[in-house]
Amino acid sequence: MIAVDVNDIAEVHAAGIKVLNENLGPDAARVFLNLSFGGSGDWTKEKYTIPDLTEEEMDAYVERVKADTEARS
Repeated sequence: MIAVDVNDIAEVHAAGIKVLNENLGPDAARVFLNLSFGGSGDWTKEKYTIPDLTEEEMDAYVERVKADTEARS
């Protein structure tokens, strides 16, 4: 288990992304996030709209989210 401050939304978000990425791999993590947080449910159409992200790009996204959240605090 990863210890996170549950009051820090950015930390929880970053830890969740990290766990998904490590356990599912970047492709499956991206599919899971898309299925869980949006989309119409028509994967046949939507799969072509999901950008191909490398692990480094996903990590950069997490860092941007953390920075944005900290800036709003």
